[in-house]
Amino acid sequence: MADKAIINYARSCLSYRKFSLLKRFALILLLCFGWLYNYAQERPLKLNSYAERFFYVDSVRSSMSDATPAQRIERYLVLSKKAEDAGDLELAGKLKLQAYEGEMRQPNMNKADMEKKFADMIAYADENELPYLKADALEYAGDFHWEFSRHETAAMENFVAAYNIYNKFSPDEFPAKQQYITSLGGAYYRYEDNENCIRYMQEALNTKAPKGHSIYLTVNNTIGLCYRRIKNYDSALLYFKKVYDSASRSKEPRESIWATIAGGNIGITYFQQGKYDEAIPLLDTDIERSLATNQIKNAAASMSTRAAIYYYKKDYDKAEQLLLKALHICESKPFWPAYNLAADMYTWLYKVYAAKGDIRHAYIYADSAIVAKDSNEALMNSLNLAKANEKLSYVQKKLDEEKLNDRIKLDQLALSKKRIEATFFFVGIVVLLLVIVFIARERRRSENILLNILPEKIAERLKKREHPIADYFENASILFIDMAGFTSFADGRNPKDVVNILNSVFTEFDRLADKHGLEKIKTIGDCYMAVSGLPEPNPHHAEAAAEMAIEIKSEMARYKADDGTPITFRMGLDCGPVVAGVIGRRKFIYDLWGDTVNTASRMETTGIAGEIHCSDRFKKQIDGKYKFTSRGSIEVKGKGMMETWLMIEPK
Repeated sequence: MADKAIINYARSCLSYRKFSLLKRFALILLLCFGWLYNYAQERPLKLNSYAERFFYVDSVRSSMSDATPAQRIERYLVLSKKAEDAGDLELAGKLKLQAYEGEMRQPNMNKADMEKKFADMIAYADENELPYLKADALEYAGDFHWEFSRHETAAMENFVAAYNIYNKFSPDEFPAKQQYITSLGGAYYRYEDNENCIRYMQEALNTKAPKGHSIYLTVNNTIGLCYRRIKNYDSALLYFKKVYDSASRSKEPRESIWATIAGGNIGITYFQQGKYDEAIPLLDTDIERSLATNQIKNAAASMSTRAAIYYYKKDYDKAEQLLLKALHICESKPFWPAYNLAADMYTWLYKVYAAKGDIRHAYIYADSAIVAKDSNEALMNSLNLAKANEKLSYVQKKLDEEKLNDRIKLDQLALSKKRIEATFFFVGIVVLLLVIVFIARERRRSENILLNILPEKIAERLKKREHPIADYFENASILFIDMAGFTSFADGRNPKDVVNILNSVFTEFDRLADKHGLEKIKTIGDCYMAVSGLPEPNPHHAEAAAEMAIEIKSEMARYKADDGTPITFRMGLDCGPVVAGVIGRRKFIYDLWGDTVNTASRMETTGIAGEIHCSDRFKKQIDGKYKFTSRGSIEVKGKGMMETWLMIEPK
């Protein structure tokens, strides 16, 4: 620190004997100055208002710009203790909140401990009747829940509770007011509640900003984003151009970044209006400058939009390259997954790969887009309870004001209060029922999604936190079904038509699997895999698999595409021991491993279109129940020569 450096320098010079008396006297004065400076810095001034305390803490923060995070935390705690000893409880609490803010950004931060500290500070402010400090503590707690504990509903409850306190204060007595209103508006923006976001951001624009703390550009840009979401493009462009013009005129380096961001937002808006040629130069400039200044999320949004223009201009290779680059730089950042941005990029990748005829990648990214959109929707739904709490808090606030301002009409107030309490009770019951219905619906929806991915028995084990899952089954039958000539069939066709055909076929296979008691494992491109005899053992597993294969052969023999093109299928069957389970942490599926799986797959790939090709051991398993035709000994990859059979029909 500068004060300690002065003292140490003066001490070292005084020990040097060649200095004259005049120099020694000057050094003594310098040493005294250092002590006085250190004393003044370590002892908080006598402050009379919250505004004075706000600017004092702000000056302390500015004086420690070169300090390490640990040094800043220690300094805040030292000053907090001195303020507490001096009887300034509000300043002590505010300095302690600054220390907590530093602590919650440390890599080894304990979330439970941090949450307790903020809760204790809120209780401390209540106990000592310090409303300014309580508003601060609620705001900091909201930031903690939003950024670190990821309890978005708790964050919103804290932000709204803080607003209901500081909204009573003028900006002169509570300088943080504009900043806090902007934070509340920003939270609504991330919840995609555009109406409330615009409401609070407009309120922030009309609130006086403390000197040196203007957030004019942030607020206008966010309002523009809200208007763009609701497709009010003229209003969106108005606010984006305000940001662009103001930032372009500014000589501040930090504000020049806003010119880049606003330019990109104008470009995206032009794109959404279909003005591609006007959007391209703005997007290209934004991508280049945002990457140079490490504004990764902003760069990725513009890259996704630029790729969309490539897509519409049928330059699919450039669109693919740009989207993959954007995805790569985002995946290494702490903000990922940003569900909105992820859904947008995955959707464009799906469209690009579908247009290129790469059905496998199109499926992968279409699925990823659905997951990202569902995750974002779940996040949005969690706002319901917070919004209900806000409404109740608002009504309570109005009631309190009425009680304070209308003491003369006590009888009428008592009657009004009873009515309001009855209304509260009714509203509370309604809100509670809505919450219960919402939770039940979301739970049922989650259960359905999980059961659509995994067998019920396996899903139950995963919910009990059993992971990884690995089971050995002595006897099971594996069925592989593949569309013959799929590559040539799909070549040149509309990707949507190809996907519709596969969906129709696989939906029928799902129905037959349910009918015969088989478990669908997965689809890979145009290949369908199912198993009989697990996860619930079935002594008649081979018969069930054979019945499904025979019925598919019968039904698919007459199957044709919409344009009349006949489609045939190869089927492969084998039975024996398998290992089944769930591994990994992301996009897990219930999968099978073992020689039986490999042999069944080989039976399908070496089979004949329109026929059921099975191994010798599968034939022996159901011998006497079906008619077979021998194929003799054939070469099977990885297995050598094998005697195989074509299953014809039941005897």
